[in-house]
Amino acid sequence: MIIFKRDFFTDLKLFFTTLIKKRWLDKNGYYYYLSVLEEHKKKDLKKLIRAINNELKSYNFITNLKDDYLVFLSNYGTFGSFEKPNNVYVNIQRTSKEISLTIIHEIVHLILEAEPSFECLDHEKKEQLVEKRFNELIET
Repeated sequence: MIIFKRDFFTDLKLFFTTLIKKRWLDKNGYYYYLSVLEEHKKKDLKKLIRAINNELKSYNFITNLKDDYLVFLSNYGTFGSFEKPNNVYVNIQRTSKEISLTIIHEIVHLILEAEPSFECLDHEKKEQLVEKRFNELIET
C-alpha cells in the first residue's frame, strides 16, 4: 500500500540535501528543483494524489505490493529518491504520470537494496539493474 504525505520538514530536508549534493547531482546529470515554479505554487494536492493513484492502479506491481511505502510529496529535490526501509520522496513539479513512474522506480530501488548482493555495486550498476527491473514491471 502507498501512503502519501506532505510536510514542511520534508521540504526543508530535501531542499538542504539537494543543496549539499548539488555538485554531485550536476556532475551526474540529475535534474532537481531548489525553487517552486509559479504554475506549481497553487497545485491542488488532493487532485494530484487522486491522479497519481489512478496512474498507479494500472500497474499490477503496485496493486500487489506486500509492504507499505510512505511517499513524501515535495516541490524540492530530485525527481525522486528513497530512504530505507520504506520512504520514497518525489518532486511534484511534473505530471501525475511522471510522478507515478518515479514512485515505481524508487520502490524498485528499495526492494533491490534489501538484497545483500546489491549493496556492493556502484551507483551506475545499481541504476542499470533498477532500470532493467523497472522496465520489466511496467511492461507487464
